Amino acid sequence: MQLALLAAAGIGLSLGILGSGGSVLALPLLVYLAGQDVKQAIAGSLFIVALISLATLLLSPAKQQINWRAALQLGISGALGGYLGALAAKFAHPMLQLIVFATLMLIAARAMWRHKDVTTPKSNPYVTLVAGTLAGALTSFTGAGGGFMLLPILIRFAGLDFFHARATSLLLIFSNAALALMANLSMQNSWQLDWSLLLAISALGIVGSLTGRYWSANWPQQRLRRGFALLLLIIALFIVGHSLLEVI
Repeated sequence: MQLALLAAAGIGLSLGILGSGGSVLALPLLVYLAGQDVKQAIAGSLFIVALISLATLLLSPAKQQINWRAALQLGISGALGGYLGALAAKFAHPMLQLIVFATLMLIAARAMWRHKDVTTPKSNPYVTLVAGTLAGALTSFTGAGGGFMLLPILIRFAGLDFFHARATSLLLIFSNAALALMANLSMQNSWQLDWSLLLAISALGIVGSLTGRYWSANWPQQRLRRGFALLLLIIALFIVGHSLLEVI
């Protein structure tokens, strides 16, 4: 339990520093440290990340950096995708959900590592809407808060710099995760979660998030992106390796 709570602070640090990454820690934490089954852990992960991202927005200057146009575009498309993803998750095998989760992290890690700053960011609203729908669907299907998908989308397709993308992603993480949580629990016909554990993890995560945001205020964008990419790579390889051992 102590190890799980320590990892909870890491969830917050990831969200505070990077504006994403909380779910890539929350889901493995609940599955591998708290011993929950994948379906239950997915719902719990969505609750944790939604609560931490909302608190980070309300208790830090992040809300002043939100790009509301991009948030509205991705919020609407993400809501539609979230329902579709929850419907697919209802019939999916837990192992498939974990493998899809790990695969998405590897793709996002590569995108963030290879990204280069440009003088004039280019935005594509149509690609942004499609990507937002996909991000919402994958949020419901895998239990990911969506930050590791939303951050590259906001930078590469919505044309935002890292810090505005980080703030906007926090708002979208909250909306996507909250809607996905309700959809998943409704379709599973069960609201039985370990709420005391989830609240304890969320509280530590909020402290970590605010601390991480303060520490990273003046850090270079490229280092933040590449640090985020390395985090995704490590967690993804762990999930794939553990899944393969279970099959063998």
